Amino acid sequence: MLKTHPLLPIFSVLALFVACTRKATPENPDAWQKIKFNLNGFDENGLRGPANGKVALEYEYCIPAKERHWKAIKKIDPSAKLHRESRGRVGCGDGNWLVTGNTHQTSHKRVLYLIASQDFVTQILENFYE
Repeated sequence: MLKTHPLLPIFSVLALFVACTRKATPENPDAWQKIKFNLNGFDENGLRGPANGKVALEYEYCIPAKERHWKAIKKIDPSAKLHRESRGRVGCGDGNWLVTGNTHQTSHKRVLYLIASQDFVTQILENFYE
């Protein structure tokens, strides 16, 4: 009869766990460069300003006028709104749609990073609704 080491099942499970663990993809520092406003000073809810007058920051950016790009953004940012007919302050050209959103969400920095990580997003500007 074949004898096995008593710890072999434990090592087998551990090896399987290590092999199946996903490694986190490293952050792309270039994505942060697409965000053209200061991300400091926000609280955990994505609001900034004095305690009695906190507000969210509104932002805008362009995406190619394709439904698949809009669907990708909606999965990332629940605050995103699509404006097919507006150029925005960011100046979306022909073949592009304007998207607006805001920081009033608990993971606002992560949301902005994920938007900026999309290769079809070139910059994200603060929206002043002028």
